[in-house]
Amino acid sequence: MPEHSEGAVINGIRENRRTPRLAYGVPIRVYATDFKGRDFVEDSTTLAVNLHGAKIRLGRELIPDQEIRILSGKTGRDAIFRVVCRAGDTHDKSTFWGVECMNPDHNIWGISFPDLRPRDQNAVRAMLQCPECRIRELLYLDEPILEKMERMGGLVRGCLSCGKTGQWKRVPYYEA
Repeated sequence: MPEHSEGAVINGIRENRRTPRLAYGVPIRVYATDFKGRDFVEDSTTLAVNLHGAKIRLGRELIPDQEIRILSGKTGRDAIFRVVCRAGDTHDKSTFWGVECMNPDHNIWGISFPDLRPRDQNAVRAMLQCPECRIRELLYLDEPILEKMERMGGLVRGCLSCGKTGQWKRVPYYEA
């Protein structure tokens, strides 16, 4: 896998994340303007979060680089986010969007995110999928854990989205 410089943007997604991305469904309320210029408010959920952004699901089309306001249903805090890109294919009339918090010091998720240490940034990336809810999470694994996971056919872990524990399987990695 090619190495990218710190903060490189690949297919509209920042590589070498500053904080880990967690597959975590947080109820949100989005205040925005759709691509036709109509204001709307929509209740939805995140699919994944990190201190600097999220992947969200909406029933509306947005425009990259526009600003939206997201209110966390978990904490009651809100922040302004910038739409980075469409993140994946349309699914059941929903669209998925990668968004970046304009003020990441204002953590609206209520989660403590550890900093990625330099050795973590050099770890092998693996996309794993929950066997129950099928949500995907990108993990940074060191070589011994990756080898053990390959031998055992997966990695037993808990899911923050559905709350169940199971053997997560590796799935093809792509930024979505």
